[in-house]
Amino acid sequence: MEIKSVSNVTVVIPCFNDGAFINQALQSVLNQTLKPDQIIVVDDGSNTATKTILEAIKHNDVKVVYQSNYGVSVARNVGIDLAKTEYILTLDADDYFNGTFLEKALKVLKRDSNIVVVGCYYNDFIDTKINSKIKKPLGGTITDFLVQNNGIASSLFRKKSWEAVSGYDESMLNGYEDWEFWINILKEGQFMHIIEEPLFKYRTKKNSRDKKAIKFHDYKLREYIFNKHKNVYLENFEGFTKHLLYQNSRLRSDNAKAISTIETKIGNTILAPFKLIKRIFNK
Repeated sequence: MEIKSVSNVTVVIPCFNDGAFINQALQSVLNQTLKPDQIIVVDDGSNTATKTILEAIKHNDVKVVYQSNYGVSVARNVGIDLAKTEYILTLDADDYFNGTFLEKALKVLKRDSNIVVVGCYYNDFIDTKINSKIKKPLGGTITDFLVQNNGIASSLFRKKSWEAVSGYDESMLNGYEDWEFWINILKEGQFMHIIEEPLFKYRTKKNSRDKKAIKFHDYKLREYIFNKHKNVYLENFEGFTKHLLYQNSRLRSDNAKAISTIETKIGNTILAPFKLIKRIFNK
């Protein structure tokens, strides 16, 4: 007799040279108020130090598989393909969830078939110092994702959504693969729900893959996403244009504020000696 799944969730964790952090990520999953059926860690060609740590993991609910360094998209696809559950939760090896995320996210996903992804608010952190400012991705429909990524990579979704779009794009080696994946699974009119609680912690690294993507590959990656989903952009042209105009307006406003601040600082610097002289003579 087959034992019925408890949560029907598999957590997939790609890992590349994150041996120092993987156990914290694992514990955050193992300590969930709703336990996943299985955790699959996919080592993406890590160094010897990380492999040694992964080989030391001994837990009945944790499976570690190894591959050459093919990239995070391949690692996620390999893990999800191995999963036997209806639901998939992705988590990067250097981040972690608060204890109630899975329970709350699964309730949301089960109650509405039009919701295909569930994420949450989050805090970023460096080492052990957590930034108190809460980051608030918007989620939403496809139009909310055409100009920027309004979700987070570590989210809960149905395996059938992944199957319908043939998984993560394995050619996107330089980043934004999660953004493209959300566009892919939202393009039929579905919705990403964001739990308005900071239930996720995102580690900030000096030379992270995300930072490199923004600094060195942003235009090329955006161009690739646009060309791949050109029909989606055309079908949602009005929504896309409105979001683009809003982003442009906000950028101009932020630039104007920055310039004003710089000018004020320069003015204060120039006037400082004269103010000092004035105070001396007024004594």
